[in-house]
Amino acid sequence: MSDYRVDADVDFNDINDRVRTEIRRTINALTGRLHRTVNRNLLSGDPYLKADSGRLHQSTFGKVEEGKDFIEGTVGAGGANIRYLFTHEFGLHGTLGVKAHLRTIKQAFGRSISPKQVAIKAHSRVVNFRERQMLRDALEEVGKIVPKNIDAAIQRGLSG
Repeated sequence: MSDYRVDADVDFNDINDRVRTEIRRTINALTGRLHRTVNRNLLSGDPYLKADSGRLHQSTFGKVEEGKDFIEGTVGAGGANIRYLFTHEFGLHGTLGVKAHLRTIKQAFGRSISPKQVAIKAHSRVVNFRERQMLRDALEEVGKIVPKNIDAAIQRGLSG
């Protein structure tokens, strides 16, 4: 996945507390903006994912971590319960195995019937699913303004 990173050797000591505070504010704002952009891209626009259960939207997160010599914003989505996000983001072209299962049919030969469960044998199917780049597009959109915003934060900290 794409990654934008701004690395700079900055000695965060007492003199630079204002700079650190401004950078922290900026990282918090940029992380929030990226989180909102990810949510917008997942639920609207072209391409979008239809929101049935809301699990994908609820799985998005944004967090800022801070240590002695770093301030890092992270935005993510998906996880163990939302495995399909990877397929939507990067596409899938290949053969998948389908396990044996029961299926409820309500129609046979074009006519309605009372619901009936039928056994489907295990089989494979060819999948040709196009990539949608919802997360990567959000990162690219917000990533364009990161360097300018960090520079402005440093300038505010130095002049303030």
